[in-house]
Amino acid sequence: MKPIFSIATIVAFIFFISACQITEEEAIERSQQAFSERFASTETVEVNYEGDQIDFYLPQGMEITEEIDFNIQLEKDNQIFLLFFIPVEPWDSEVHLIRDQEFEIDAVAFEALESEDKLSYLSISPSEEGYYKIIVGLGGAKITTISEVENVVDSTEIMTEILHSVQYKD
Repeated sequence: MKPIFSIATIVAFIFFISACQITEEEAIERSQQAFSERFASTETVEVNYEGDQIDFYLPQGMEITEEIDFNIQLEKDNQIFLLFFIPVEPWDSEVHLIRDQEFEIDAVAFEALESEDKLSYLSISPSEEGYYKIIVGLGGAKITTISEVENVVDSTEIMTEILHSVQYKD
């Protein structure tokens, strides 16, 4: 009787674990939704990082690992994020959008949103097996990372939050 109970427990556990995993399609769809909702939101996040050229919201658990002219490398849980910015470009600039449209030809999602004074975009492209390259841009700033499928939504949310808090220094 004990072996049958053990097998039943293992099978139930496998079903439970597989039900909790997010599919690639769900991850991409939820990332697009998170990106769109944040773009439409008027809620502001308080800046908590002051750099030499730029101030922005640095999410909890994330650290700056390198800062050089117009580039900042961030890291969270061994995942690297690269923030690129051109302070002279306005928030509705197409500079990064056009370039990434040309280079990200394998994108499974490419969405651009525009308001009166902002142009933002999200690009999600397959990388290696089980990983995706995510780019979130806003005017002359963009942030990019490589993420496992199960972290695509969280990565997109973090990246979008950071970009929408960016403030350039004079």
